Amino acid sequence: MIALPKRSSGEPDTAPPAGILHSSSTRLTPQEEQLIMRRNRIFSWHLELQSVHHRLEKALEEARRSIRSGKRAQTLKPELRSFCYTFCSALGSHHGSEDTDFFPTLLKQMPELEPVITRLRRDHQVLAQLLADFQRSLDSPESSPQQLLQQINNIKAVMKAHFGDEEHSLNQALHALDAPESDKDRMFGDV
Repeated sequence: MIALPKRSSGEPDTAPPAGILHSSSTRLTPQEEQLIMRRNRIFSWHLELQSVHHRLEKALEEARRSIRSGKRAQTLKPELRSFCYTFCSALGSHHGSEDTDFFPTLLKQMPELEPVITRLRRDHQVLAQLLADFQRSLDSPESSPQQLLQQINNIKAVMKAHFGDEEHSLNQALHALDAPESDKDRMFGDV
């Protein structure tokens, strides 16, 4: 069964403990602690976005491997339908969360990102259409493994370009974002 990779349970907690000690074993001031905590929280936004994107890419690659393995289309389709439901839901949740929570939060703090956000939202629409087309192909008895592989390759190419563009275009914004880390599932989807 093809499934989305889970978050690593070993991911470090980015929030430093209270009373952090400086390398010379002296306590930091409350202002220094707050600055370090804010810096770690901000940096984690960039890492969280990359982590979500990586998990989605891994899931899509697993589907590509299944198709390339030479399985007959009819025996593969139930597994791919299950994958598509899971993957499409996860990607839709991720992009929906970005569109309704993450992007508005960024725009509120950095209105100059409007052209970037508009472009990224357009990418979300293109990916949604590619995923809907893939779902229709899975439901069609005439679809061949080659057609399914071509569609997965198209999804992968658009998704990879979108993720790269998003991470690059929003890098500085993610480092400046002022939002609690607890908002990550709301802003990026629970992927």
